[in-house]
Amino acid sequence: MSSKTKKDRYTVAVVQMKSKLFDTWTNLARAVEFVEEAAGEGADLICLPEGFLTGYDPDRIEEIIVHAEPIDGNCMQTMKLLAKEHGVHILVPFFARSNDGVRNSAFLIDDEGNTVCSYSKAHLVGTEKSNLIAGNLLPVWETKLGKIGILICYDACFPETARVLTMKGAELILVPSAWRTGSYFSRWWKLDLSCRALDDLVFIAAPNLTGPCGEEGAFAGLSRIIEPTGDVLAGLGETEEGIAYSNIDLRVLKKERSDNTVLDDIRKDLYTY
Repeated sequence: MSSKTKKDRYTVAVVQMKSKLFDTWTNLARAVEFVEEAAGEGADLICLPEGFLTGYDPDRIEEIIVHAEPIDGNCMQTMKLLAKEHGVHILVPFFARSNDGVRNSAFLIDDEGNTVCSYSKAHLVGTEKSNLIAGNLLPVWETKLGKIGILICYDACFPETARVLTMKGAELILVPSAWRTGSYFSRWWKLDLSCRALDDLVFIAAPNLTGPCGEEGAFAGLSRIIEPTGDVLAGLGETEEGIAYSNIDLRVLKKERSDNTVLDDIRKDLYTY
């Protein structure tokens, strides 16, 4: 990637939406509305939440994957056209079907409508374990918006994931999620994301679902964009649908990594399992 095409400063939008379980057509239409709104507000990168296409219920994964789409299906084709039409990058997470099964995946489409990043959730949770294929790679991609890594929801609970991405050069980590409320989960969500950002001096953009989850549960909302100090640049509440925006300035990241030597001082020789 030529340095002339790389942006040092750009606008990220995280979408927080309700998804109807199994209603892929309604959910996709709603996501299109959010993407068009964010593009109209000048966003360069628009991030949708985990499971937005099918809805998400941890107890009904077996039913959800019946509605999984292929990588070249209606969802991706629609988003590629939108990305090219509006000249924006779009993060598209959905249950993706291939010949060997279904993965909980996320794809980054660039402003020309090309898929430039693809990631499959590595840390499966609950009934995902018996119904999905886990990813086994933690890649980082060089893009027009800098070096980007992707984690999905539960992946962010493991500090090693963000650290590996950072060691591979990540400047921004995208964390599409279907994170639920209950117990201390909302607090966990906020602390986890800020800790990952501060520990690794990295930007984080985390879109989450909101609304009902299952018969009695709910999604946590609280979508947010976090800077390398761990502070929240922009965010939403627990129950509202909407979009949060913030500038990502890679010059700020460079300064933080110059002032804070934590990444330089890592004792890799001590860390074995």
